[in-house]
Amino acid sequence: RFLISTIAFGLLLVALVVLIIIPSYREIRVINEQVMEERLRLEKLYTQGQLQKAVQQNYESIKRDIVFLDEVMLNENEELSYITAVERAAQASGVSLDLAIGENTRTPETRFSELSFTLTARGDWEQLVRFVERLESLPYYTNISEMTASVRDGEPGSARHAAMTMRAATYWRIPTIQ
Repeated sequence: RFLISTIAFGLLLVALVVLIIIPSYREIRVINEQVMEERLRLEKLYTQGQLQKAVQQNYESIKRDIVFLDEVMLNENEELSYITAVERAAQASGVSLDLAIGENTRTPETRFSELSFTLTARGDWEQLVRFVERLESLPYYTNISEMTASVRDGEPGSARHAAMTMRAATYWRIPTIQ
């Protein structure tokens, strides 16, 4: 009788392990794998969300810069207003100015064109400095790539008179075709 109850208890214990514990263990392992997969998916989404937030912030700052660039770059074929502004800066500074316009380089894929200039200004040193200051304070972007200054010999008081040659470029928006 004791043997029969021990065998019955053993069989009941084996049935309990086989029918309840092993399937539950498998189910727990599957659920654990699903939780880990969901965790990885959520971490990936979180990273993408953070990246999207950073991209959005960069876009907002670039959008503000675009407004600034639109203000400092004229539309293509509006060179006369730029040249007039440079000549007014020279006149206000008291220097004589020779302006040579270079080749227009058009790059449509970047939506701007570049126009190079050679500016030769003559006057005394203070006038030349004022001219450069006024040129830099124009509301248009001017990239001065080279600047040379020389004393003008053979004139009375030539120690104060000089000539300054600048190679510069300015950029123009190419209108978009819509």
